[in-house]
Amino acid sequence: MCWFLLDIAFYGINLNQNVVLQQIGFDGHTGSTAWEKLYRLAVGNIIITALGFVPGYYATILTVEWLGRKKIQLMGFLMEAFFLAILAGRFHHLSKPAFIVLFALLQFFFNFGANSTTYIYPAEVFPTRFKAFAHGTSAACGKAGAIISALVFNTLSKKIGTPAVLWIFFGCSIAGAGFTLLLPEVKMRDADLLYEEEEKEKRRLQRTS
Repeated sequence: MCWFLLDIAFYGINLNQNVVLQQIGFDGHTGSTAWEKLYRLAVGNIIITALGFVPGYYATILTVEWLGRKKIQLMGFLMEAFFLAILAGRFHHLSKPAFIVLFALLQFFFNFGANSTTYIYPAEVFPTRFKAFAHGTSAACGKAGAIISALVFNTLSKKIGTPAVLWIFFGCSIAGAGFTLLLPEVKMRDADLLYEEEEKEKRRLQRTS
C-alpha cells in the first residue's frame, strides 16, 4: 500500500513535469529555434534532477543504516505532504525562485524517503522463500498507482485545477505515513531466521496438540 500511494504522487508529478517546468519558465515553449526550446527543456530537467533527485538518493545511501528504513520512509512521506501542501495552497502566488526551491525539496524528500525505501522494504521484510513473489507483488502495486496517476492527472488538472490535484497527492502522502507506522523496522532484522523460528513454533504446537 505504501508503494501504491507513493507512486500516485511521485509519477503524477514526474510524468507531468511540463506543468512544473512551465511554472519555472523551462517548458520549452520559449525560444526562436527548435534547438533553443530543446535546450531550455533540458536545462529545466537538469535543474530539478541536480537540486532534488540525486541529493535525495545520496542522503538515503549515507543514512539508511543509521536512521533505519522506517524512519526514513515516515519522514519522507510527512515532508512530501508538507511541501505538497505549500505548493497546493500557494500554487498561483509563489515566485519563480520559491517554486524552484519548494519543488526541489519535494523531490529531495521523495528520494530521501519512500521512493528509496519502498524498494528496500520488500527485499528485507520477507523471507527468501517468498521474497521474489512478494517483491514483485509490491512493485506491481506501485506501478498500478503510477498508471492511475498518469492516466488521470491531466484530466483532473483540467477539471479541478492543478492545486486540487496536489491536495490529492498530499492526502496520499499522509495515508502513506499512516501505513508506514504499521510496518516493522527491518534494519538488522533477519527475515529467514524469524520465519524459521515461526515454523519451529508451529511444529512444536502441532506435536503438543
